[in-house]
Amino acid sequence: MMQPTAVAGRVVEPVAFSAVRASDKSRKSNSKIFFDTTLSDIGFGWNSRSSEFICFYPGSYFFTFTAISDSGSHFKAALMKNSDEVVVAWGERVGYQSASNSVILNLDKNDRVYLNIKEGEIYETSKTGRGYTSFSGFRIY
Repeated sequence: MMQPTAVAGRVVEPVAFSAVRASDKSRKSNSKIFFDTTLSDIGFGWNSRSSEFICFYPGSYFFTFTAISDSGSHFKAALMKNSDEVVVAWGERVGYQSASNSVILNLDKNDRVYLNIKEGEIYETSKTGRGYTSFSGFRIY
């Protein structure tokens, strides 16, 4: 079990999560990405039902995500903070194109971070033991 760490005299509670495999219901344009599998969930924040990170401890957080385009379809996936698009990843329609992005965000209590498909369609493997789409984050300070 991870223990709190003191940084500059302030106790920083460990917070981290990682989720993979986009569910069938969330792979097309104008939809939120829901994840089938939570690989790790440390501390407070990750809500597997809504596939969102909800900030409990205000601070700075690192987030990263990746997805793959379906053959013949591009995609634009966006990391959202509350209802605002923060960063995007773009995958081309030729073959299966991987795209990812990362960001450091300052969050206040109850800020929500999640992924949306803004355009196109993402691809996910039919093998249930793995996933091509991922979303991870952890608290820095």
